[in-house]
Amino acid sequence: MDQVSEIQNPPKKKHPNFKYIIYILIVLVATGISLTISLYGNFDTILEILKSADFLWVAVIIGLVTLSYMIEGLVIKIFCRLYTRHYHYHQGLANSMIGAFYNDVTPGASGGQVMQAYTLKQQGLPISSGASIMVMWFILYQFALLIFDVLALIFEAKDIFSIKTIDIGSFVHIPLIPLIIVGFLLNLSVIIILYGMSFSHKLHNFILHYVVGFLGKIHIIKKPDQVRENLRVQVENFKIELRRLQANIPVTILIIVLFLLVILCRDSIPYFAGLALHAYTGPFSFDVGMLFKATFLSAFHQMVTGLIPLPGAAGISEYFFYYLFFNFYGNTYSTLDPTLVIRYADANVKAAQILWRTATYHLVLLVSGFVAALYRSRPKEQFQYSNRQTFVNLQLETFDERKRSSDTMFETRQLSRKEIQRKIAESTMSPREKAASLLDRSPKQDTDPSIKMASVKPVKIKKKKNKGQDDGWGTIDIDN
Repeated sequence: MDQVSEIQNPPKKKHPNFKYIIYILIVLVATGISLTISLYGNFDTILEILKSADFLWVAVIIGLVTLSYMIEGLVIKIFCRLYTRHYHYHQGLANSMIGAFYNDVTPGASGGQVMQAYTLKQQGLPISSGASIMVMWFILYQFALLIFDVLALIFEAKDIFSIKTIDIGSFVHIPLIPLIIVGFLLNLSVIIILYGMSFSHKLHNFILHYVVGFLGKIHIIKKPDQVRENLRVQVENFKIELRRLQANIPVTILIIVLFLLVILCRDSIPYFAGLALHAYTGPFSFDVGMLFKATFLSAFHQMVTGLIPLPGAAGISEYFFYYLFFNFYGNTYSTLDPTLVIRYADANVKAAQILWRTATYHLVLLVSGFVAALYRSRPKEQFQYSNRQTFVNLQLETFDERKRSSDTMFETRQLSRKEIQRKIAESTMSPREKAASLLDRSPKQDTDPSIKMASVKPVKIKKKKNKGQDDGWGTIDIDN
Protein backbone atom coordinates (compact mmCIF):
# COMPACT_ATOMS: atom_id res chain seq x y z
CA MET A 1 0.00 0.00 0.00
CA ASP A 2 2.82 2.36 0.85
CA GLN A 3 4.54 1.55 -2.43
CA VAL A 4 1.35 2.28 -4.39
CA SER A 5 0.94 5.63 -2.66
CA GLU A 6 4.57 6.51 -3.41
CA ILE A 7 4.00 5.75 -7.11
CA GLN A 8 0.81 7.76 -7.23
CA ASN A 9 2.31 10.63 -5.25
CA PRO A 10 6.01 10.78 -6.13
CA PRO A 11 8.18 13.03 -3.96
CA LYS A 12 8.12 16.62 -5.16
CA LYS A 13 11.31 17.96 -6.63
CA LYS A 14 12.72 21.22 -5.46
CA HIS A 15 11.64 24.27 -7.42
CA PRO A 16 14.13 24.84 -10.26
CA ASN A 17 14.73 28.40 -9.03
CA PHE A 18 15.54 27.32 -5.47
CA LYS A 19 19.30 27.22 -6.06
CA TYR A 20 19.22 30.61 -7.71
CA ILE A 21 17.53 32.04 -4.61
CA ILE A 22 20.23 30.49 -2.42
CA TYR A 23 22.98 31.94 -4.60
CA ILE A 24 21.44 35.40 -4.56
CA LEU A 25 21.32 35.21 -0.76
CA ILE A 26 25.02 34.22 -0.76
CA VAL A 27 25.79 37.26 -2.92
CA LEU A 28 23.89 39.57 -0.57
CA VAL A 29 25.53 38.18 2.57
CA ALA A 30 29.05 38.22 1.06
CA THR A 31 28.52 41.75 -0.25
CA GLY A 32 27.31 42.93 3.15
CA ILE A 33 30.33 41.42 4.89
CA SER A 34 32.80 42.91 2.40
CA LEU A 35 31.12 46.31 2.61
CA THR A 36 31.25 46.24 6.42
CA ILE A 37 34.95 45.37 6.34
CA SER A 38 35.65 48.15 3.83
CA LEU A 39 33.86 50.83 5.83
CA TYR A 40 35.01 49.71 9.29
CA GLY A 41 37.34 52.19 10.93
CA ASN A 42 37.28 54.65 8.04
CA PHE A 43 33.58 55.23 7.47
CA ASP A 44 33.56 59.04 7.57
CA THR A 45 36.46 59.51 5.16
CA ILE A 46 35.12 56.99 2.64
CA LEU A 47 31.66 58.53 2.84
CA GLU A 48 33.14 61.98 2.22
CA ILE A 49 35.02 60.71 -0.83
CA LEU A 50 31.89 59.10 -2.27
CA LYS A 51 29.81 62.24 -1.63
CA SER A 52 32.33 64.40 -3.49
CA ALA A 53 32.35 62.12 -6.55
CA ASP A 54 32.23 63.85 -9.92
CA PHE A 55 28.91 62.78 -11.41
CA LEU A 56 30.18 63.34 -14.94
CA TRP A 57 32.75 60.57 -14.50
CA VAL A 58 30.19 58.40 -12.70
CA ALA A 59 27.99 58.78 -15.79
CA VAL A 60 30.98 57.78 -17.95
CA ILE A 61 31.39 54.63 -15.83
CA ILE A 62 27.73 53.69 -16.20
CA GLY A 63 27.98 54.48 -19.91
CA LEU A 64 30.98 52.17 -20.35
CA VAL A 65 29.23 49.29 -18.57
CA THR A 66 26.13 49.86 -20.69
CA LEU A 67 28.24 50.04 -23.86
CA SER A 68 29.89 46.70 -23.06
CA TYR A 69 26.52 44.93 -22.96
CA MET A 70 25.33 46.79 -26.05
CA ILE A 71 28.39 45.45 -27.89
CA GLU A 72 27.60 41.95 -26.64
CA GLY A 73 24.09 42.38 -28.03
CA LEU A 74 25.63 43.33 -31.39
CA VAL A 75 27.85 40.22 -31.26
CA ILE A 76 24.81 38.00 -30.72
CA LYS A 77 23.03 39.67 -33.63
CA ILE A 78 26.04 39.09 -35.90
CA PHE A 79 26.18 35.43 -34.91
CA CYS A 80 22.44 35.00 -35.47
CA ARG A 81 22.62 36.60 -38.90
CA LEU A 82 24.73 33.60 -39.96
CA TYR A 83 21.55 31.54 -39.56
CA THR A 84 18.63 33.89 -40.20
CA ARG A 85 17.84 37.38 -41.46
CA HIS A 86 14.97 37.74 -39.02
CA TYR A 87 16.90 38.63 -35.89
CA HIS A 88 16.98 42.15 -34.49
CA TYR A 89 19.40 44.09 -32.32
CA HIS A 90 17.00 44.50 -29.38
CA GLN A 91 16.72 40.70 -29.20
CA GLY A 92 20.50 40.39 -28.98
CA LEU A 93 20.65 43.03 -26.25
CA ALA A 94 17.96 41.26 -24.20
CA ASN A 95 19.82 37.97 -24.66
CA SER A 96 23.02 39.61 -23.45
CA MET A 97 21.32 40.83 -20.26
CA ILE A 98 19.79 37.41 -19.56
CA GLY A 99 23.24 35.86 -19.88
CA ALA A 100 24.64 38.51 -17.52
CA PHE A 101 22.06 37.70 -14.85
CA TYR A 102 22.59 33.94 -14.86
CA ASN A 103 26.38 34.37 -15.00
CA ASP A 104 26.22 36.67 -11.97
CA VAL A 105 24.15 34.28 -9.83
CA THR A 106 25.90 30.98 -10.63
CA PRO A 107 29.35 29.82 -9.47
CA GLY A 108 32.07 30.46 -12.03
CA ALA A 109 29.57 32.22 -14.34
CA SER A 110 28.43 28.75 -15.42
CA GLY A 111 24.71 29.32 -15.99
CA GLY A 112 24.64 32.05 -18.60
CA GLN A 113 25.45 30.17 -21.80
CA VAL A 114 22.74 27.52 -21.60
CA MET A 115 20.09 30.09 -20.68
CA GLN A 116 21.17 32.26 -23.61
CA ALA A 117 20.91 29.25 -25.95
CA TYR A 118 17.34 28.59 -24.82
CA THR A 119 16.54 32.30 -25.08
CA LEU A 120 17.66 32.12 -28.71
CA LYS A 121 15.26 29.22 -29.13
CA GLN A 122 12.40 31.35 -27.80
CA GLN A 123 13.50 34.12 -30.16
CA GLY A 124 12.99 31.87 -33.16
CA LEU A 125 16.27 30.01 -33.75
CA PRO A 126 16.62 26.22 -33.55
CA ILE A 127 18.17 25.07 -30.29
CA SER A 128 21.07 23.55 -32.28
CA SER A 129 21.86 27.01 -33.69
CA GLY A 130 21.67 28.51 -30.20
CA ALA A 131 24.14 25.95 -28.88
CA SER A 132 26.42 26.57 -31.86
CA ILE A 133 26.40 30.33 -31.27
CA MET A 134 27.25 29.94 -27.60
CA VAL A 135 30.16 27.59 -28.34
CA MET A 136 31.55 30.05 -30.92
CA TRP A 137 31.02 32.85 -28.40
CA PHE A 138 33.02 30.89 -25.83
CA ILE A 139 35.90 30.21 -28.24
CA LEU A 140 36.31 33.79 -29.42
CA TYR A 141 35.79 35.41 -26.02
CA GLN A 142 38.43 33.15 -24.47
CA PHE A 143 40.79 34.08 -27.29
CA ALA A 144 40.25 37.80 -26.66
CA LEU A 145 40.65 37.27 -22.91
CA LEU A 146 43.91 35.43 -23.51
CA ILE A 147 45.24 38.42 -25.47
CA PHE A 148 44.63 40.69 -22.48
CA ASP A 149 46.16 38.16 -20.08
CA VAL A 150 49.36 37.97 -22.12
CA LEU A 151 49.60 41.77 -22.31
CA ALA A 152 49.03 42.00 -18.56
CA LEU A 153 51.90 39.59 -17.91
CA ILE A 154 54.17 41.54 -20.25
CA PHE A 155 53.51 45.00 -18.79
CA GLU A 156 52.47 44.48 -15.16
CA ALA A 157 54.02 41.19 -13.99
CA LYS A 158 56.80 42.91 -12.03
CA ASP A 159 54.42 45.01 -9.92
CA ILE A 160 51.95 42.17 -9.42
CA PHE A 161 54.53 39.62 -8.34
CA SER A 162 55.81 42.08 -5.74
CA ILE A 163 52.57 41.37 -3.83
CA LYS A 164 53.58 38.18 -2.05
CA THR A 165 50.47 37.31 -0.05
CA ILE A 166 46.84 38.26 0.54
CA ASP A 167 46.32 38.64 4.27
CA ILE A 168 42.98 37.82 5.86
CA GLY A 169 43.29 38.90 9.44
CA SER A 170 46.50 38.22 11.33
CA PHE A 171 46.66 34.48 10.81
CA VAL A 172 45.60 33.67 7.23
CA HIS A 173 48.16 34.49 4.53
CA ILE A 174 47.30 33.32 1.00
CA PRO A 175 50.20 33.32 -1.52
CA LEU A 176 49.20 35.36 -4.57
CA ILE A 177 51.68 34.19 -7.22
CA PRO A 178 50.42 30.56 -7.39
CA LEU A 179 46.85 31.82 -7.78
CA ILE A 180 47.83 34.07 -10.70
CA ILE A 181 49.81 31.28 -12.38
CA VAL A 182 46.93 28.80 -12.03
CA GLY A 183 44.42 31.40 -13.27
CA PHE A 184 46.53 32.25 -16.32
CA LEU A 185 47.15 28.59 -17.15
CA LEU A 186 43.43 27.92 -16.84
CA ASN A 187 42.60 30.66 -19.36
CA LEU A 188 45.41 29.47 -21.62
CA SER A 189 44.48 25.80 -21.41
CA VAL A 190 40.88 26.39 -22.45
CA ILE A 191 42.01 27.31 -25.97
CA ILE A 192 45.41 25.64 -26.30
CA ILE A 193 44.43 22.23 -24.89
CA LEU A 194 41.14 22.07 -26.80
CA TYR A 195 42.94 23.06 -30.01
CA GLY A 196 45.75 20.57 -29.38
CA MET A 197 43.35 17.73 -28.54
CA SER A 198 41.32 18.52 -31.66
CA PHE A 199 44.24 17.96 -34.03
CA SER A 200 46.59 15.63 -32.13
CA HIS A 201 45.42 12.11 -31.35
CA LYS A 202 48.43 11.53 -29.10
CA LEU A 203 47.66 14.56 -26.93
CA HIS A 204 43.97 13.68 -26.98
CA ASN A 205 44.59 10.14 -25.68
CA PHE A 206 47.28 11.26 -23.23
CA ILE A 207 44.99 13.78 -21.50
CA LEU A 208 41.89 11.56 -21.51
CA HIS A 209 43.60 8.42 -20.25
CA TYR A 210 46.67 9.45 -18.27
CA VAL A 211 46.05 13.01 -17.01
CA VAL A 212 42.39 12.51 -16.09
CA GLY A 213 43.16 9.04 -14.70
CA PHE A 214 45.98 10.38 -12.50
CA LEU A 215 43.83 13.26 -11.20
CA GLY A 216 41.11 10.74 -10.44
CA LYS A 217 43.48 8.51 -8.45
CA ILE A 218 44.63 11.39 -6.25
CA HIS A 219 40.94 12.39 -5.81
CA ILE A 220 41.22 15.82 -7.42
CA ILE A 221 38.62 14.62 -9.94
CA LYS A 222 35.73 12.78 -8.32
CA LYS A 223 34.14 11.29 -11.47
CA PRO A 224 36.90 10.66 -14.03
CA ASP A 225 34.64 8.79 -16.47
CA GLN A 226 32.18 11.67 -16.59
CA VAL A 227 35.06 14.16 -17.00
CA ARG A 228 36.43 12.11 -19.91
CA GLU A 229 33.05 12.08 -21.62
CA ASN A 230 32.51 15.80 -21.06
CA LEU A 231 35.99 16.61 -22.37
CA ARG A 232 35.44 14.42 -25.41
CA VAL A 233 32.16 16.21 -26.17
CA GLN A 234 33.75 19.63 -25.79
CA VAL A 235 36.68 18.72 -28.04
CA GLU A 236 34.36 17.51 -30.80
CA ASN A 237 32.21 20.60 -30.48
CA PHE A 238 35.31 22.80 -30.56
CA LYS A 239 36.30 21.19 -33.87
CA ILE A 240 32.85 21.73 -35.36
CA GLU A 241 32.54 25.39 -34.39
CA LEU A 242 36.17 26.18 -35.19
CA ARG A 243 35.51 24.91 -38.70
CA ARG A 244 32.42 27.12 -38.92
CA LEU A 245 34.52 30.12 -37.80
CA GLN A 246 37.16 29.29 -40.42
CA ALA A 247 34.42 29.47 -43.04
CA ASN A 248 33.61 33.03 -41.89
CA ILE A 249 37.00 34.69 -41.37
CA PRO A 250 35.79 38.33 -41.68
CA VAL A 251 33.03 37.70 -39.13
CA THR A 252 35.50 35.96 -36.82
CA ILE A 253 37.94 38.90 -36.91
CA LEU A 254 35.13 41.41 -36.36
CA ILE A 255 33.81 39.56 -33.31
CA ILE A 256 37.27 39.24 -31.75
CA VAL A 257 37.71 43.01 -32.12
CA LEU A 258 34.29 43.59 -30.51
CA PHE A 259 35.17 41.29 -27.62
CA LEU A 260 38.42 43.18 -27.09
CA LEU A 261 36.35 46.38 -26.84
CA VAL A 262 34.02 44.71 -24.31
CA ILE A 263 36.95 43.69 -22.11
CA LEU A 264 38.56 47.12 -22.44
CA CYS A 265 35.32 48.88 -21.40
CA ARG A 266 34.84 46.74 -18.30
CA ASP A 267 38.45 46.48 -17.21
CA SER A 268 39.03 50.24 -17.50
CA ILE A 269 36.34 51.05 -14.90
CA PRO A 270 38.85 51.22 -11.98
CA TYR A 271 40.69 54.04 -13.77
CA PHE A 272 37.52 56.07 -14.29
CA ALA A 273 36.49 55.36 -10.70
CA GLY A 274 39.70 57.11 -9.63
CA LEU A 275 38.86 60.08 -11.85
CA ALA A 276 35.36 60.27 -10.40
CA LEU A 277 36.71 60.25 -6.83
CA HIS A 278 39.65 62.64 -7.46
CA ALA A 279 41.90 59.84 -6.28
CA TYR A 280 45.02 60.78 -8.26
CA THR A 281 47.68 63.19 -7.10
CA GLY A 282 48.50 66.31 -9.09
CA PRO A 283 46.38 68.23 -11.61
CA PHE A 284 43.88 66.34 -13.72
CA SER A 285 44.99 65.02 -17.08
CA PHE A 286 43.68 62.02 -18.98
CA ASP A 287 46.47 59.44 -18.89
CA VAL A 288 46.32 56.62 -21.45
CA GLY A 289 49.14 54.83 -19.64
CA MET A 290 47.17 54.77 -16.40
CA LEU A 291 44.09 53.61 -18.31
CA PHE A 292 45.86 50.55 -19.67
CA LYS A 293 47.59 49.91 -16.36
CA ALA A 294 44.17 49.67 -14.72
CA THR A 295 43.00 47.41 -17.56
CA PHE A 296 45.92 45.02 -17.11
CA LEU A 297 45.51 44.98 -13.33
CA SER A 298 41.86 44.07 -13.91
CA ALA A 299 43.03 41.20 -16.12
CA PHE A 300 44.99 39.82 -13.14
CA HIS A 301 41.87 40.31 -11.05
CA GLN A 302 39.93 38.11 -13.46
CA MET A 303 42.65 35.43 -13.43
CA VAL A 304 42.33 34.99 -9.67
CA THR A 305 38.60 35.57 -9.08
CA GLY A 306 37.79 33.14 -11.91
CA LEU A 307 39.05 30.38 -9.60
CA ILE A 308 36.57 31.22 -6.83
CA PRO A 309 33.52 28.89 -6.82
CA LEU A 310 31.10 31.55 -5.61
CA PRO A 311 28.47 33.45 -7.61
CA GLY A 312 30.16 36.61 -8.85
CA ALA A 313 33.14 35.74 -6.61
CA ALA A 314 31.17 37.77 -4.05
CA GLY A 315 33.31 39.06 -1.17
CA ILE A 316 36.57 37.71 -2.60
CA SER A 317 36.37 39.98 -5.64
CA GLU A 318 36.18 43.11 -3.47
CA TYR A 319 38.96 41.95 -1.19
CA PHE A 320 41.34 41.12 -4.05
CA PHE A 321 40.58 44.48 -5.72
CA TYR A 322 41.87 46.21 -2.59
CA TYR A 323 45.23 44.42 -2.81
CA LEU A 324 45.68 44.93 -6.55
CA PHE A 325 44.84 48.63 -6.63
CA PHE A 326 46.21 49.76 -3.27
CA ASN A 327 49.18 51.51 -4.88
CA PHE A 328 47.20 52.62 -7.94
CA TYR A 329 45.46 55.53 -6.20
CA GLY A 330 47.34 58.30 -4.40
CA ASN A 331 46.86 60.56 -1.38
CA THR A 332 44.84 63.60 -2.39
CA TYR A 333 43.26 66.56 -0.66
CA SER A 334 39.56 67.14 -0.14
CA THR A 335 38.10 69.90 -2.29
CA LEU A 336 35.11 70.26 0.02
CA ASP A 337 36.69 70.38 3.46
CA PRO A 338 38.29 73.80 4.12
CA THR A 339 40.81 72.19 6.45
CA LEU A 340 42.17 70.16 3.52
CA VAL A 341 42.03 66.83 5.34
CA ILE A 342 44.33 64.32 3.73
CA ARG A 343 42.57 61.42 2.09
CA TYR A 344 44.60 58.36 2.80
CA ALA A 345 45.23 55.84 0.02
CA ASP A 346 43.37 53.24 2.07
CA ALA A 347 40.16 55.29 1.93
CA ASN A 348 40.65 56.06 -1.75
CA VAL A 349 41.01 52.46 -2.81
CA LYS A 350 38.04 51.34 -0.71
CA ALA A 351 35.84 54.10 -2.10
CA ALA A 352 36.93 53.19 -5.65
CA GLN A 353 36.25 49.53 -4.91
CA ILE A 354 32.68 50.33 -3.80
CA LEU A 355 32.02 52.44 -6.89
CA TRP A 356 33.57 49.88 -9.24
CA ARG A 357 31.71 46.92 -7.77
CA THR A 358 28.38 48.75 -7.69
CA ALA A 359 28.65 49.74 -11.36
CA THR A 360 30.01 46.47 -12.77
CA TYR A 361 28.11 43.93 -10.66
CA HIS A 362 25.26 45.10 -8.44
CA LEU A 363 23.58 47.46 -10.91
CA VAL A 364 24.04 44.90 -13.68
CA LEU A 365 22.55 42.20 -11.47
CA LEU A 366 19.55 44.39 -10.71
CA VAL A 367 18.83 45.46 -14.31
CA SER A 368 19.51 42.04 -15.84
CA GLY A 369 17.33 40.43 -13.17
CA PHE A 370 14.37 42.51 -14.33
CA VAL A 371 15.08 41.56 -17.95
CA ALA A 372 15.39 37.86 -17.09
CA ALA A 373 12.10 37.97 -15.17
CA LEU A 374 10.00 40.12 -17.53
CA TYR A 375 11.33 39.56 -21.06
CA ARG A 376 8.63 37.79 -23.05
CA SER A 377 11.11 35.52 -24.90
CA ARG A 378 12.89 34.36 -21.76
CA PRO A 379 13.44 30.56 -21.52
CA LYS A 380 10.25 28.63 -20.72
CA GLU A 381 11.87 25.23 -20.11
CA GLN A 382 11.82 23.94 -16.54
CA PHE A 383 15.46 23.31 -15.74
CA GLN A 384 16.59 21.52 -12.65
CA TYR A 385 19.64 23.75 -12.75
CA SER A 386 21.70 25.49 -15.40
CA ASN A 387 25.42 24.89 -15.09
CA ARG A 388 28.37 23.68 -17.14
CA GLN A 389 27.08 20.11 -17.21
CA THR A 390 23.74 21.31 -18.58
CA PHE A 391 25.57 23.11 -21.37
CA VAL A 392 27.67 20.03 -22.16
CA ASN A 393 24.47 17.95 -22.36
CA LEU A 394 22.97 20.53 -24.73
CA GLN A 395 26.06 20.32 -26.97
CA LEU A 396 25.80 16.53 -27.02
CA GLU A 397 22.08 16.55 -27.89
CA THR A 398 22.57 18.93 -30.82
CA PHE A 399 25.89 17.52 -32.04
CA ASP A 400 24.73 15.74 -35.22
CA GLU A 401 22.64 18.61 -36.53
CA ARG A 402 25.35 21.19 -35.89
CA LYS A 403 27.97 19.03 -37.57
CA ARG A 404 25.85 18.72 -40.71
CA SER A 405 25.26 22.47 -40.88
CA SER A 406 28.96 23.20 -40.25
CA ASP A 407 30.03 20.81 -43.02
CA THR A 408 27.53 22.35 -45.43
CA MET A 409 28.70 25.87 -44.65
CA PHE A 410 32.36 24.95 -45.06
CA GLU A 411 31.72 23.17 -48.37
CA THR A 412 29.78 26.16 -49.68
CA ARG A 413 32.63 28.49 -48.79
CA GLN A 414 35.11 26.15 -50.44
CA LEU A 415 33.10 26.13 -53.68
CA SER A 416 32.85 29.92 -53.57
CA ARG A 417 36.59 30.27 -53.14
CA LYS A 418 37.25 27.99 -56.10
CA GLU A 419 34.84 30.00 -58.22
CA ILE A 420 36.64 33.22 -57.22
CA GLN A 421 40.00 31.64 -58.05
CA ARG A 422 38.66 30.54 -61.44
CA LYS A 423 37.46 34.07 -62.27
CA ILE A 424 40.80 35.56 -61.23
CA ALA A 425 42.60 33.04 -63.40
CA GLU A 426 40.35 33.91 -66.34
CA SER A 427 41.09 37.59 -65.96
CA THR A 428 44.79 36.91 -66.51
CA MET A 429 44.28 34.61 -69.52
CA SER A 430 45.20 35.52 -73.06
CA PRO A 431 42.38 35.55 -75.67
CA ARG A 432 43.51 32.16 -76.99
CA GLU A 433 43.46 30.63 -73.49
CA LYS A 434 39.99 32.07 -72.87
CA ALA A 435 38.72 30.54 -76.12
CA ALA A 436 40.15 27.16 -75.15
CA SER A 437 38.54 27.47 -71.71
CA LEU A 438 35.16 28.23 -73.29
CA LEU A 439 35.50 25.17 -75.53
CA ASP A 440 36.23 23.02 -72.46
CA ARG A 441 33.00 24.23 -70.86
CA SER A 442 30.91 24.19 -74.06
CA PRO A 443 28.16 21.87 -72.66
CA LYS A 444 27.41 24.54 -70.04
CA GLN A 445 27.58 27.45 -72.50
CA ASP A 446 25.56 26.19 -75.48
CA THR A 447 21.95 27.22 -75.82
CA ASP A 448 21.04 24.80 -78.60
CA PRO A 449 19.57 21.61 -77.06
CA SER A 450 20.81 19.47 -79.93
CA ILE A 451 24.36 20.63 -79.34
CA LYS A 452 24.05 19.83 -75.65
CA MET A 453 22.75 16.36 -76.38
CA ALA A 454 25.56 15.75 -78.79
CA SER A 455 28.17 17.08 -76.40
CA VAL A 456 27.23 14.99 -73.42
CA LYS A 457 28.50 11.50 -74.09
CA PRO A 458 28.51 8.60 -71.62
CA VAL A 459 32.26 8.20 -72.01
CA LYS A 460 32.85 11.87 -71.15
CA ILE A 461 30.61 11.69 -68.08
CA LYS A 462 32.50 8.66 -66.88
CA LYS A 463 35.77 10.48 -67.45
CA LYS A 464 34.63 13.48 -65.41
CA LYS A 465 33.56 11.26 -62.59
CA ASN A 466 36.95 9.62 -62.52
CA LYS A 467 38.62 13.03 -62.44
CA GLY A 468 36.59 14.28 -59.49
CA GLN A 469 38.62 14.05 -56.28
CA ASP A 470 37.80 14.45 -52.64
CA ASP A 471 40.00 17.19 -51.17
CA GLY A 472 39.85 15.75 -47.66
CA TRP A 473 37.25 18.20 -46.33
CA GLY A 474 34.17 16.69 -47.94
CA THR A 475 34.26 19.04 -50.96
CA ILE A 476 34.60 18.19 -54.62
CA ASP A 477 37.47 19.50 -56.66
CA ILE A 478 35.82 21.37 -59.53
CA ASP A 479 38.97 22.92 -60.97
CA ASN A 480 39.37 20.17 -63.57
